Amino acid sequence: MSFLDRLRDGRSEGEVLAAKALAAVVVLVLVLALVWLPLQRTRARLEAELPALRATLAAMQREADEAKRLRALPPAANQQAPIGSLASAPPAGAQVNVVDPKRVRLTAADATFTTLLEWMVAAQASHGLRVESARLEALPATGRVKADILMSRS
Repeated sequence: MSFLDRLRDGRSEGEVLAAKALAAVVVLVLVLALVWLPLQRTRARLEAELPALRATLAAMQREADEAKRLRALPPAANQQAPIGSLASAPPAGAQVNVVDPKRVRLTAADATFTTLLEWMVAAQASHGLRVESARLEALPATGRVKADILMSRS
Protein backbone atom coordinates (compact mmCIF):
# COMPACT_ATOMS: atom_id res chain seq x y z
CA MET A 1 0.00 0.00 0.00
CA SER A 2 1.44 3.37 -1.02
CA PHE A 3 1.64 6.51 1.07
CA LEU A 4 -1.22 8.12 -0.85
CA ASP A 5 -3.42 5.06 -0.36
CA ARG A 6 -2.80 5.13 3.39
CA LEU A 7 -3.50 8.90 3.40
CA ARG A 8 -6.85 8.36 1.70
CA ASP A 9 -8.04 5.54 3.98
CA GLY A 10 -11.05 6.76 5.92
CA ARG A 11 -10.54 10.43 5.06
CA SER A 12 -12.68 12.72 3.01
CA GLU A 13 -11.41 14.31 -0.20
CA GLY A 14 -11.06 17.69 1.60
CA GLU A 15 -8.89 16.14 4.34
CA VAL A 16 -6.65 14.49 1.76
CA LEU A 17 -6.30 17.79 -0.12
CA ALA A 18 -5.47 19.64 3.12
CA ALA A 19 -2.84 17.01 4.03
CA LYS A 20 -1.26 17.33 0.58
CA ALA A 21 -1.21 21.12 0.87
CA LEU A 22 0.36 20.88 4.33
CA ALA A 23 3.00 18.45 3.03
CA ALA A 24 3.79 20.82 0.14
CA VAL A 25 4.17 23.75 2.55
CA VAL A 26 6.45 21.71 4.82
CA VAL A 27 8.63 20.68 1.84
CA LEU A 28 8.78 24.30 0.64
CA VAL A 29 9.78 25.56 4.11
CA LEU A 30 12.48 22.87 4.40
CA VAL A 31 13.91 23.74 0.97
CA LEU A 32 13.85 27.41 1.89
CA ALA A 33 15.53 26.88 5.28
CA LEU A 34 18.07 24.22 4.29
CA VAL A 35 19.00 25.26 0.74
CA TRP A 36 18.03 28.75 -0.33
CA LEU A 37 18.79 30.73 2.87
CA PRO A 38 22.32 29.30 3.32
CA LEU A 39 23.04 30.04 -0.34
CA GLN A 40 21.81 33.61 0.11
CA ARG A 41 23.97 34.10 3.22
CA THR A 42 27.02 32.78 1.41
CA ARG A 43 26.35 35.02 -1.59
CA ALA A 44 25.99 38.08 0.67
CA ARG A 45 29.22 37.24 2.53
CA LEU A 46 31.15 36.78 -0.70
CA GLU A 47 29.70 39.98 -2.09
CA ALA A 48 30.91 41.84 1.02
CA GLU A 49 34.41 40.31 0.82
CA LEU A 50 34.89 40.97 -2.89
CA PRO A 51 36.09 44.62 -2.67
CA ALA A 52 38.76 43.71 -0.10
CA LEU A 53 39.91 40.77 -2.22
CA ARG A 54 40.11 43.00 -5.31
CA ALA A 55 42.15 45.56 -3.37
CA THR A 56 44.52 42.84 -2.15
CA LEU A 57 44.92 41.55 -5.69
CA ALA A 58 45.68 45.04 -6.99
CA ALA A 59 48.29 45.57 -4.25
CA MET A 60 49.92 42.23 -5.03
CA GLN A 61 50.02 43.13 -8.73
CA ARG A 62 51.69 46.47 -7.94
CA GLU A 63 54.25 44.69 -5.75
CA ALA A 64 54.94 42.14 -8.49
CA ASP A 65 55.44 44.95 -11.00
CA GLU A 66 57.82 46.71 -8.59
CA ALA A 67 59.77 43.47 -8.07
CA LYS A 68 60.12 43.05 -11.86
CA ARG A 69 61.30 46.65 -12.15
CA LEU A 70 63.89 46.18 -9.39
CA ARG A 71 65.16 42.92 -10.90
CA ALA A 72 65.66 44.67 -14.21
CA LEU A 73 67.90 47.36 -12.66
CA PRO A 74 71.61 46.97 -13.30
CA PRO A 75 73.83 46.10 -10.34
CA ALA A 76 74.82 49.01 -8.13
CA ALA A 77 77.60 51.11 -9.60
CA ASN A 78 81.08 51.06 -8.10
CA GLN A 79 80.60 47.77 -6.31
CA GLN A 80 84.27 47.13 -6.95
CA ALA A 81 85.34 50.24 -4.98
CA PRO A 82 87.67 49.14 -2.19
CA ILE A 83 85.96 48.85 1.17
CA GLY A 84 89.07 50.13 2.89
CA SER A 85 88.27 53.65 1.65
CA LEU A 86 85.31 53.72 4.05
CA ALA A 87 87.62 53.44 7.07
CA SER A 88 89.35 56.70 6.11
CA ALA A 89 86.13 58.75 6.26
CA PRO A 90 83.94 57.58 9.16
CA PRO A 91 81.01 59.67 10.35
CA ALA A 92 81.66 62.04 13.27
CA GLY A 93 81.95 60.13 16.54
CA ALA A 94 82.28 56.71 14.89
CA GLN A 95 84.93 54.21 13.89
CA VAL A 96 84.89 52.02 10.79
CA ASN A 97 86.84 48.75 10.81
CA VAL A 98 87.26 46.44 7.81
CA VAL A 99 86.30 42.93 8.99
CA ASP A 100 87.13 41.18 5.70
CA PRO A 101 87.12 42.15 2.00
CA LYS A 102 83.33 42.15 1.92
CA ARG A 103 82.36 43.43 5.38
CA VAL A 104 82.85 46.50 7.54
CA ARG A 105 81.80 47.25 11.11
CA LEU A 106 80.85 50.72 12.23
CA THR A 107 80.90 51.41 15.96
CA ALA A 108 80.01 54.62 17.73
CA ALA A 109 79.77 55.39 21.42
CA ASP A 110 77.98 58.72 20.79
CA ALA A 111 76.95 59.76 17.27
CA THR A 112 73.98 61.45 15.65
CA PHE A 113 71.46 59.05 14.19
CA THR A 114 71.01 61.17 11.06
CA THR A 115 74.74 61.18 10.33
CA LEU A 116 74.90 57.39 10.66
CA LEU A 117 71.95 56.94 8.30
CA GLU A 118 73.51 59.27 5.72
CA TRP A 119 76.80 57.37 5.94
CA MET A 120 75.02 54.00 5.48
CA VAL A 121 73.13 55.30 2.42
CA ALA A 122 76.38 56.59 0.93
CA ALA A 123 78.15 53.26 1.68
CA GLN A 124 75.33 51.42 -0.06
CA ALA A 125 75.46 53.66 -3.11
CA SER A 126 79.23 53.78 -3.50
CA HIS A 127 80.26 50.32 -2.31
CA GLY A 128 77.13 48.17 -2.66
CA LEU A 129 77.01 47.52 1.09
CA ARG A 130 73.84 46.41 2.88
CA VAL A 131 73.18 46.26 6.62
CA GLU A 132 73.76 42.72 7.83
CA SER A 133 73.12 43.47 11.51
CA ALA A 134 72.60 46.59 13.56
CA ARG A 135 72.35 47.34 17.25
CA LEU A 136 71.37 50.87 18.20
CA GLU A 137 70.76 52.32 21.65
CA ALA A 138 69.21 55.72 22.18
CA LEU A 139 71.26 58.01 24.38
CA PRO A 140 69.75 60.60 26.74
CA ALA A 141 70.52 63.43 24.31
CA THR A 142 67.95 63.79 21.53
CA GLY A 143 69.06 62.27 18.23
CA ARG A 144 72.20 60.68 19.68
CA VAL A 145 72.82 56.92 19.63
CA LYS A 146 75.30 54.23 20.52
CA ALA A 147 75.71 51.98 17.48
CA ASP A 148 77.24 48.73 16.33
CA ILE A 149 76.48 48.13 12.64
CA LEU A 150 77.83 45.35 10.41
CA MET A 151 77.52 45.95 6.66
CA SER A 152 78.42 43.57 3.86
CA ARG A 153 78.21 43.24 0.10
CA SER A 154 77.30 40.13 -1.79
